[in-house]
Formats: sequence, C-alpha cells, structure tokens
Amino acid sequence: MIDPRASSHHAQQTQADSTSPPRRVSGRVTKGSREGQAPVPNQWVVLHRVGTDRAAPLDSMRTGANGAYQFRYRPSGDSTAIYFVSTSYGGVAYFTPPFRSGVVTGDDAALTVFDTTSAQVPLKIGGRHLVVGAPQANGHRPIGEVYDLENDTTVTLISRDSTRPVWTAHIPASATAFQLNAGGEVAASAVSRNGTSVGLFVPVSPGIRQFAFTYELPADAFPLTVPAEAPTGVFEVLVQEPAAHVQGPGMREVSPVSTEGRTFRRFLAQDLAPSAVVRVDVPHVIGAGREKVYIGVATALIAAMAAALVLTARRSFSRTRVTAAASHEPKSEMLLRSIAALDAEFERNPSPDDAARADYEARRSALKAELMQMVAAERKPR
Repeated sequence: MIDPRASSHHAQQTQADSTSPPRRVSGRVTKGSREGQAPVPNQWVVLHRVGTDRAAPLDSMRTGANGAYQFRYRPSGDSTAIYFVSTSYGGVAYFTPPFRSGVVTGDDAALTVFDTTSAQVPLKIGGRHLVVGAPQANGHRPIGEVYDLENDTTVTLISRDSTRPVWTAHIPASATAFQLNAGGEVAASAVSRNGTSVGLFVPVSPGIRQFAFTYELPADAFPLTVPAEAPTGVFEVLVQEPAAHVQGPGMREVSPVSTEGRTFRRFLAQDLAPSAVVRVDVPHVIGAGREKVYIGVATALIAAMAAALVLTARRSFSRTRVTAAASHEPKSEMLLRSIAALDAEFERNPSPDDAARADYEARRSALKAELMQMVAAERKPR
C-alpha cells in the first residue's frame, strides 16, 4: 500500500478542475466479530483515483472516535476514471466498491476489517469447478480449475511464513503449462507450485475468495480421477467432449452452457465428502486434434457462475453484510482487490531491483487497463 500520510498533496491537484461538481463520500471503518461490528477509531483511510490518464491516491485522513470518515473531492481528467476508498489493517488491504454516484454513503462506503491470524483456520470449499477442453494440436487437453474458498470465521487468515501456504490444492503429476488465471484476484507471486501441490499464500479474509488456474494434460492422463480431498459444497464439471463420461457420487448432468461458439456439457454434484472421487473419461483421439480451446474464456464463465453456485454451500454462522456482498462481487471489485494485493506485496520488498520493479509496473498496468474496460462495460445501460 502507498503510505497514506504521503498522499494529501494529491487532493489539491484533483480539485483544480473547478468546473466539475463536487462529490462526497461518507463512511465508517468497523471491525467484524461474532458479536457484531465495532468502530475502528484513528484508522488511516485513503481516497484513490484510477483512470487511463493517471492512477494515484487523492487524499487521506484518520477515522474519528466512531470510525467515521468523510472525503470531498472533484473529479478530473478522464471521465471514465473510478474512485474508491481503502484502508490497511493488520497488513491486509480492504477497499470499498468503485463509487457510482456523486454522493456515496452507507454500505457502499463501509469498510469492514478483521483481525489476522496465522493459526490453523479451516477453509471450506464452497464450490469447485473443473473445465475439460477439447484436444489441442499437440494432443493435450486444456484444463481449468476454479475454487470458491470460504472463510467462515471472523479473522483473516495469513501465511505464517514464505514456506507455509494458507491453503493447498493438488493437480495431476502429468500436468504441464501450469499458469494462474489471467486477470484473477490472486497475484502470480502469491501462488507456488511444487510438483502436484499448488500453494496459496494470499490473505483470505472472511467471506468467499476465488482461486483459478489452468494447465494441460496429455491423452494418457485419462480417464482422469479427481479426489474431492475436502468437504465440497458444489462440484461442477464442464467438458467440451460430446462423448465424455463423468461419474461421481450424486453427479448428474444438467443443461449445457455455451461461450464463443463452444458448448460444454455440465455436470453437478452437491455436498461431496472428502473421500469422494470424480472420474472423467474422454474418447481417445486418433491423430492430433486441430481445435484449440482458449481456457481463459471457460474459467471466466465458471467464475461468473460461482456466485450463484456457492449459495448452496453450508454456512457455519450468519454472514456480515460485507461477506454477503462478496458472493455477488462484480469483476471490477475483484480487479481492485488484485491491484491492492499487488501494491501491498511490492511495498513489502524494501529494496526491489529493476527487474522486480519492471514486473510490478507491467502487471499493475495490465490490471489497471482491464479494470478500466470492465468498469466501462458495467456502466453501460442494460
């Protein structure tokens, strides 16, 4: 995170455009607990602007005794720029949704923070989504996986050190071309693959966090057996092969889905036990296939479905308003979280070299460009 105490001078620059009507945001910072919400006084909050012309903090202040804050500002420059407020608590960044009106109050300006812990916190799998594509020219099939991780506690889980992930997934030993889902809410540096283990090092706050990645499997990896390994609220399989067979406890075929002219058969199972095994069998292809599946499209499709699917997962206690909102989180807010996590990660490096700085700036620019496109799309009338 950018030091909020060094950002006040940006306010004068932003307010220089006197032709724009003034805007106002009034909110509160509270700490979530099982007993309810408690105000967080004397907490630094930062007003941000992100546009195609520039991205920078505009102003900062400390919250009052009741956790309240208020900013007044004038929009300037790029008319599609977005504005939001963030705060950092326990080393974890939190932020509001992008402001969509000139006066923002209530839940849209609320920031709920949580205590952090590196102790063992059970993360539930609200949803697990497996995408199996058609064979590519090299005979390998692209595979996409999306997990909906649920933190039903009132603390944010953080990694104890750089060698202990907060959560681990497993992939087949024959998997190649592993990569994190582009544009997702987890930075590439927060994920580590070691053989068949994929470790997640990003903080997991109360609510739902999506984790998506892709890889390729050779033909001899099928039939593919996928153990649940943990209680899973919803297990979904999307397979492009019309003649594929999918089996598992309670697994049933539902209506197919289509994207960019490609149709995926869809199979669902609910409340799988850790011992459950899902089996995906596909016909052997003689000769290399010529169709290539852009798996990023498929994983984006699954991520959009996830919000509805995870509602069927069991909850251990009633969610706070922030957690409930997270299950319907727009893509723009996921990208904001990615930018905040990237900034926090970069700031933790006291002396980055030129390569690390260049990598950070390139990744931030890419996320920023995608964010601007997504916000513009969300603003279009429907």
